[in-house]
Amino acid sequence: MPPDQTNPRGTYTRRGANGNYTRARGRGRGNGGGGGGNNSQYPGRSQNPAEGDIDIIAKRWERPMTSTTRNQASLEFEEDIVNMPMVQANELPAQALQRHSIAPPRTQQVKDCPWLDWDMYLPLDDYHAEHECVQWISEFRRYIMAYHLHGISKEQQASLERRRVLVVNIKTMAQACGIQDLIEITAHRPTVVTGCIALAAIQALYGDVAAKKTRQKRFTVRLACFERITHGKDLKANLIGKMICVRGTVVRTSGVKPLATKMAFTCNTCQNAQTLEFPDARFISPTKCYEKGCRGRQFTPQRGVGYETETVDWQTVRLQEKLPDDRMDSGRVPRTIECEVVNDLVDRVIPGDVVEITGIVKVSQSEKNYSRVKTGNTMYLLYIDVNYLIKSTMTLEDDDMLNEFDSKDSTKDSKDSIQITTKDLYAIEEVHMEPQLFKLIVNSFSPAIFGHEMVKAGILFALFGGRRRSNSATDRTTTRSDPHVLVVGDPGLGKSQMLTAAVKVAPRGVYVCGSSGISTSGLTVTLVRGSGSDFALEAGALVLADQGCCCIDEFDKMTTDHNALLEAMEQQSISIAKAGIICTLPARTSVIAAANPVGGHYNMSKTVAENLKMNTALLSRFDLIFILMDKPDGEMDQYLSRHVMALHSGNPSSFPAFRESMSQVNSQGQTPLSQGRVKPEMDRPLSERLRMTDDDQLELIPLPLLRKYIAYARQYVHPRLSPEAAATLQDFYLLLRARHRSPDGTPVTTRQLESLIRMSEAKARMELREVVTRRDAMDVIEIMSFSLQETMAPGQSSGSSQSQGQSGRGKSGSIKRYVAELNRVSHATSNNMFSHDQLYRTFQEMQLPGITGGFQPFLDTLNHQGFLLKKGPRSYQLTTFM
Repeated sequence: MPPDQTNPRGTYTRRGANGNYTRARGRGRGNGGGGGGNNSQYPGRSQNPAEGDIDIIAKRWERPMTSTTRNQASLEFEEDIVNMPMVQANELPAQALQRHSIAPPRTQQVKDCPWLDWDMYLPLDDYHAEHECVQWISEFRRYIMAYHLHGISKEQQASLERRRVLVVNIKTMAQACGIQDLIEITAHRPTVVTGCIALAAIQALYGDVAAKKTRQKRFTVRLACFERITHGKDLKANLIGKMICVRGTVVRTSGVKPLATKMAFTCNTCQNAQTLEFPDARFISPTKCYEKGCRGRQFTPQRGVGYETETVDWQTVRLQEKLPDDRMDSGRVPRTIECEVVNDLVDRVIPGDVVEITGIVKVSQSEKNYSRVKTGNTMYLLYIDVNYLIKSTMTLEDDDMLNEFDSKDSTKDSKDSIQITTKDLYAIEEVHMEPQLFKLIVNSFSPAIFGHEMVKAGILFALFGGRRRSNSATDRTTTRSDPHVLVVGDPGLGKSQMLTAAVKVAPRGVYVCGSSGISTSGLTVTLVRGSGSDFALEAGALVLADQGCCCIDEFDKMTTDHNALLEAMEQQSISIAKAGIICTLPARTSVIAAANPVGGHYNMSKTVAENLKMNTALLSRFDLIFILMDKPDGEMDQYLSRHVMALHSGNPSSFPAFRESMSQVNSQGQTPLSQGRVKPEMDRPLSERLRMTDDDQLELIPLPLLRKYIAYARQYVHPRLSPEAAATLQDFYLLLRARHRSPDGTPVTTRQLESLIRMSEAKARMELREVVTRRDAMDVIEIMSFSLQETMAPGQSSGSSQSQGQSGRGKSGSIKRYVAELNRVSHATSNNMFSHDQLYRTFQEMQLPGITGGFQPFLDTLNHQGFLLKKGPRSYQLTTFM
């Protein structure tokens, strides 16, 4: 307030921390006497206390200080603050207010200011009629009236007034308002823009009179659609105080805690209360009591109810950036940054979510300083004060904080956060018009690997996935819709390269290698200790690959971590109950794994489980198991070597010659294409229809377009089974079950039927069709038969997914027939215990071929492989009897 002109001694009215105005007489120091006289200790002090005291305090506080004079200077500064007349808070030097933990007096409003809360939202700007913020507030008010308040009901307006949170589409506002470069201004001055929007909202909601005479509770403004994406490598000190937008994956979330933004302190001497605000959540305490005659310096914070203490919900989120698709950034390590969310933004994301965060870059004090240089408190850490966040699975219409008028510019994103433009839609339509679409997509996937078309088709089924469905209308449990694929084979056949191609082409993919020491927590969820005694969840590979694919190379090297995949592969979730945290995280991902046999080469006389040393419960969860064998073939090796040389030399003219050579190989007897009459296209086997020949004029799909094609299909295409396709799949399943009951059949469970349905839906989705046809079912049956034939060929076994372990010819086939006969006897007698004599008589009656050495070595083999357990002297139990 201005000095009292009627008082010659210079007595001024000052507002204390308790909110009361008191009369304070200016006191002089040294030989100067009163506040209106000269002061010999401070020569040059102005006769006007409202100017001279400020000038002297600022000069004394800004002078260089040493460690010996710092405490004395602090006390002198406090005395000057207490003894000086009342001044405006913005008249004090900014250095003084920032360096001292004293509550500055509230800025006095100019009489003609139409906003009583101007100092709350714009504390660093003085009001005057020509201020640029006045024009901005006027433009923002018209926008809010037209786009947010026009046509809404009283209940919606009451909800907005109660929540006091307004989400504004900044892109729409920039187009509607007459402010040039509004988005650029927002990026460099975010607090000013949000403050102006908040004042405009208050004026639009409560009117001019209420905004000028009634102080309102703080209004929060959140800016959506900022769309100025900043990469993690660009987050540096030059962005402090600016608004940015980052996109990434949530890898860690903390618990929700109350954070005090304003707190009341009670003087221990006079019990007078004063309130301090905590900017940027930095705790400060009063240094002196403002009550007249009190010199108390000890204060008690009042955290309870009944005081002016205010708290908000607070949570930290660690975000890992999503690397762009360009090759420049493909090799660098993704950066992580801490983000702080408050109030309505807490508990909106979980580890594994892909989010887009808009916020202001700020700094916090480093807790630990590992530098050898004693920098003291000069080391800071960057973090983002989140203003707005949206998950990639959520549209702006899904955000209940956003007004419907601002949602018209939104586009629905999937969790992979791939943006599909109009140009991409035209390209996808052109790909869809291709007559041989299935063949084109299969050959566009990993074109550097020649052949293995059936394996590529199975991997693509896992990338496209089936339709998600619930078990019933009222039950929220869902059935797994993502197929799992396992590729087993000899080294050097391109397994790892196909997995790498799957990660690159998948809209959302995670690649891990079992030989690099990956742990159970690295695959699922990790509990990490945060500040204090709190624990936070950190997502593993399966959680980060939610609604995508997780490619695991060297799957056989993860012998101790296979059990961690059981729940994730079947239930598509990961449950954790540690350190008092009990929760379930989604892991809706397709697992594509590659493994090498234990001995280096696949042993055809052993089961798949024995070749991999893997639990059969885990193997049964794979929909398709492909076995790649390195069989020597001189002619084929010559053509393959020519293909590899052409690939590395970059000579595209070599590829047509290679295709012509392959067609000659096919005509010489490897395939029946040119033998006899030519079969129609649909009557040919799928492996032949997918193979490229010299007659094909297909232009392969580029990798970025194929990636967007898969994302589009997963998001918009949801096929359903037709009656013809359902009947075809049912007949094939019943046929397999009938073979299961025969002595030489292959056991099949209901998981194979679910796998057939999932892959049939993936086949239809691959061709952007809403109905699964009979041809889709026939192609899937052929791929399933190819997988079963490879894993259960003569000399191999069916131990990959069933309890019975042997099939085929020779000793392995004899073991299978013998065990099947024991099962039949057990079902007839309801007893799975056999004596040594019973087993011997059965052995003699069957006259099994290929058994050398007599009955006892044969019995020891059954016992070693787990079919018969020795329960006593000359007594055995059959383990395969159910």
